[in-house]
Amino acid sequence: MKRRFTTLAIVSALALVLGCGGGGSAAKPAGPAGGGAGAAQNVTVKALDTLKFDPATLSVRSGAPVHLTLENSGTLIHDWVVDNVGGQKVSVEADGGKSASTDFTPTTAGTLQFYCSQPGHREAGMVGTLTVQ
Repeated sequence: MKRRFTTLAIVSALALVLGCGGGGSAAKPAGPAGGGAGAAQNVTVKALDTLKFDPATLSVRSGAPVHLTLENSGTLIHDWVVDNVGGQKVSVEADGGKSASTDFTPTTAGTLQFYCSQPGHREAGMVGTLTVQ
């Protein structure tokens, strides 16, 4: 009886491990948070006093919420702005040496420009590309 219980316990544990292991061959989409279309996407962008964003190109999934953190590693005030994400302007501003966050959900695939709206920064090249897939 003890042997039968041990065997049953081992088989049950194996079934549990294999059942939760995924086992499928489909890969999760590469993205800040992975997962399906509805999984939250965490994105971090650094704003530099050299009037650049790092990275200057971002890719997110349509229909999935985005939590964007702007890390200002400089001393100047910088912001991150996209004029039209699903009909709305998205922006976040961070003082020098600080971070700030915003949340948005892109609903349409396409390529959008983001930029720093502080006087002269956009004109000096503080721009980037947001691709919504």
